[in-house]
Amino acid sequence: MSDKHQQDHADGIAEAGKPAPGYFYVLYFGLIIWGIIFIAYFLLSGWSSDAEFQQKMAAHTGQPVETSSAAPAAVPQSSPGQTLYADNCSGCHGADATGGFGTDLTAATYQYGKTAEQVRESITAGRGDSMPPFDGQFSENELAALVDFLLAL
Repeated sequence: MSDKHQQDHADGIAEAGKPAPGYFYVLYFGLIIWGIIFIAYFLLSGWSSDAEFQQKMAAHTGQPVETSSAAPAAVPQSSPGQTLYADNCSGCHGADATGGFGTDLTAATYQYGKTAEQVRESITAGRGDSMPPFDGQFSENELAALVDFLLAL
């Protein structure tokens, strides 16, 4: 039962002494090299899943991104209109006002007009099924600040 190409083991199982095919070694060592490169890239590039999550949440909620660098980032002074926008509008129109669920507010023209009166009307009365009315939710000063901020975009 035993010839020069088979080995007998204590459990009685005989194995053929053939080497593995060459492509098996290429795949095996290729995966090891790919894994080392992949790990090195993410360890040495400074990428962080937490930082990526914080950026995406900041974009979603309209809040500024907290940086973990040694030097504190300069915090821009926000206007009352910008604060109102971040609290009430950025969820649909995006933190940078370039759109999302809602329309792009940085465009040169708006669908319903881009005068102060037309923007005020859009905010207070709403537009279609996607823009809810905000009538009575802002004081006159807040509404004027929000309209001024939107027109300055």
